[in-house]
Amino acid sequence: MAMELIVWDGEAKFGLPSMDLRSLQMMAYVKFSGAPVTIVKSSNPFRSPTGRLPVFKCSDGTLSDFHQVATFLRKQNFSCDYELSPKQCSEVVAYEQLLLEKLYPALVYLWWVEPKSYYDVIHKWYFSSMPFPHKLWYPRKYHQSSCDLISSMFDDPDDNQLIETELHKQAQECLTMLSNRLGDREYFFGRSPSTLDAVIFSYLALLLKVDLKVPVLQNHIKACPNLSRYVSKTIQRFFPSDLRAEEQAKRKAQRSTDSRDSPPKDDVPNKGRNLLLSGLVAFSAMFGYAIAAGLVQVDMGEPPTEDDYDYEYDDYNEDGGGGD
Repeated sequence: MAMELIVWDGEAKFGLPSMDLRSLQMMAYVKFSGAPVTIVKSSNPFRSPTGRLPVFKCSDGTLSDFHQVATFLRKQNFSCDYELSPKQCSEVVAYEQLLLEKLYPALVYLWWVEPKSYYDVIHKWYFSSMPFPHKLWYPRKYHQSSCDLISSMFDDPDDNQLIETELHKQAQECLTMLSNRLGDREYFFGRSPSTLDAVIFSYLALLLKVDLKVPVLQNHIKACPNLSRYVSKTIQRFFPSDLRAEEQAKRKAQRSTDSRDSPPKDDVPNKGRNLLLSGLVAFSAMFGYAIAAGLVQVDMGEPPTEDDYDYEYDDYNEDGGGGD
């Protein structure tokens, strides 16, 4: 049976293969392992048998958990962890837990809870991408469940400033730790990507590429050149079509900006003069027609009489107008 992975769609202007964390993780693992899996992008979660995305279809049925998918592919001799030592495998587990505790809450908060980013970016994307009527309730459901998650983590769920500050602090510490761990290496365990890279890349790509209204973590990643370079090289190597789509979207946006900023050009020389002359000609023709049809009458006055032409010739002759 052919293997198929259905994931959330991406966004060209951000250069992202998917706008969903778990979808990105599964896509990255499939790409890193070299498994012959058909990836299908969708904005309709009800295309999948479970009503949720991502979903992996295989001979074992449908799988929706990242580790279940990785285990199945490993049994089919497709894995990106063959070169890892037992110690490195344990590090994968430890870092996954670290990200879940330190980075995941901040990502959830910035995407689904923080009002400006949620309404202006995330909700807008899901609402424009999803089919009717799912778009009416699905983003709201994600928003509510995310608010409940964040509230459960703090004693005072109404203190938004404290929550945001604490989440940003923990996330920034985690990002700094990842930057130090990566160093000058191409991937976290050397020259080849592993399961850990599939997990970390997905977090970093979403935080770096999506222009949220509160760009605290985006700016922090940009301040770590090795993390920014890590994301860019991974997309360039394993998701080149999304990189090209981003470049096309940027060119299109630039052309649109240039057309709005530049003044309108007059394509016809002496356009104003030609319009004036055309108007005069049209007026003359209409006025002439109106006169000929009797619609307009011109009062020329009474015809002149003989008395009107009395030039007093006698006075003229007396003044020398004629000679003897």
